[in-house]
Amino acid sequence: MPKQKNMQPLMIRNDKLFDGWSIVHVITSILFTLTFGPKIALIVVFLWEPLEIYLLSPLLAKIDVRFGDETLKNSLSDLVFDAVGVGVGYLLLRYTFIEQLIVF
Repeated sequence: MPKQKNMQPLMIRNDKLFDGWSIVHVITSILFTLTFGPKIALIVVFLWEPLEIYLLSPLLAKIDVRFGDETLKNSLSDLVFDAVGVGVGYLLLRYTFIEQLIVF
C-alpha cells in the first residue's frame, strides 16, 4: 500500500475587504510615492498583487509557507488601498514641504 502524504486541512483564503494588510498597503504606497513619485509608485504597487498571487504564493507554498492566499475581493481591495496611499503620498508631495527622494 503506497504511503499517503500528511494532508493538512485546507486554509480559508483571506476574503476580507479590510484587514491588517490594508494598512500596510497604504503606508508602503505612501512611502513608494514619496521615494519614486506617483507614477512609478502606482505601477509598482499595482504590479505587486499579481506577482504576489501568481508567482510568490505558489513558490512559497512548495516550502509550506502560506503567503498571498487571498480571494479576488481581497486583492481588489488591496489595490484600492494602494491607490489611496499613492493619492495621499501625492498630496504630501504637492502641498507640503516634503520633497520626492529619488527623481525620475
